[in-house]
Amino acid sequence: MITENQLKRWISYISFIFSMIANFIGLIASWGTASMVGTAIFFALHVMAFIVFCIWKKMQDIYLRYVLILFMMTLFPFILWCSPKAQQATLYVFIIPSFYAISMRRKRDIILPLINGLIMAVIIYYKINILYAVVFLTVFSFSILMLSLFSTTLFDNYAELNKAYGIITDIARKDRLTGIYNRFGLEDAVKDRLNDACYAIMTDIDFFKQVNDSYGHEAGDDVLCMLGSLLQKFASRDFLVSRRGGEEFLFFSFMNYEETMKTLRQFYTEVDRQVIVEGEHVHISTGVSCRGRFSEALIADADKKLYHAKQTGRNRIVTVL
Repeated sequence: MITENQLKRWISYISFIFSMIANFIGLIASWGTASMVGTAIFFALHVMAFIVFCIWKKMQDIYLRYVLILFMMTLFPFILWCSPKAQQATLYVFIIPSFYAISMRRKRDIILPLINGLIMAVIIYYKINILYAVVFLTVFSFSILMLSLFSTTLFDNYAELNKAYGIITDIARKDRLTGIYNRFGLEDAVKDRLNDACYAIMTDIDFFKQVNDSYGHEAGDDVLCMLGSLLQKFASRDFLVSRRGGEEFLFFSFMNYEETMKTLRQFYTEVDRQVIVEGEHVHISTGVSCRGRFSEALIADADKKLYHAKQTGRNRIVTVL
């Protein structure tokens, strides 16, 4: 999905391309005339403004953003004031709204462009006449208002779309019953750490079928929810937890052996203390793989040790076969 920064970048590129075409046409039209120098200066400073804008986009610095806006507010009145033919320069100042397209994300952002337009209207009144000034200010204000409406609507819609995308992504990655990662969510969370050593940990609820048969599937769902709630407390960037399916859970620990075992023992203590159905304590069995990089072989190793824990008494953690 396109990011907000990419959206801003494309808006600025399109605005710049169209305004540069207008600059180039103006430069050709004024070639050999008294206003050619002013048009060339405008052309050069226009490019300079865009370069400053690109630097801002790269640095993402809020202070540089305001420096850029102030640069625009002084650049265009200066060009208008120095232009040999102010009447011709007024054709170019209509390009200015394109520079503000990326800055107007909120309604209050319209204030600075309007002040900029007012300053230029005063210069036009002083250098030409009041009719030019009124026409310019009217058209300029209308352009800024339309641009502000488009820009704020665009970014508001984008924010809503991005929020909806985040919700959909979260739903796709999380197990609906327990609230922790599902199988695909865990794989997505691990993909940036494929070269980091970790432990794969498989956990299974002991005699879960008996819970369902004795107390009903709602009781079984309650047990899964309680385990999910407990796991969320232990989950971290270095201890990723997920529900693999049914009553099985898969974890990845990027901590060292001592911290991993300490976390598992704390989890066992909380399960024994809190996960109770009709007065009966629910227990779990766990297999911990050897330390290695993320792979199916690492998960298979943990699965074998989980099976061994089931075969040798349950309610235990097996780290070595």
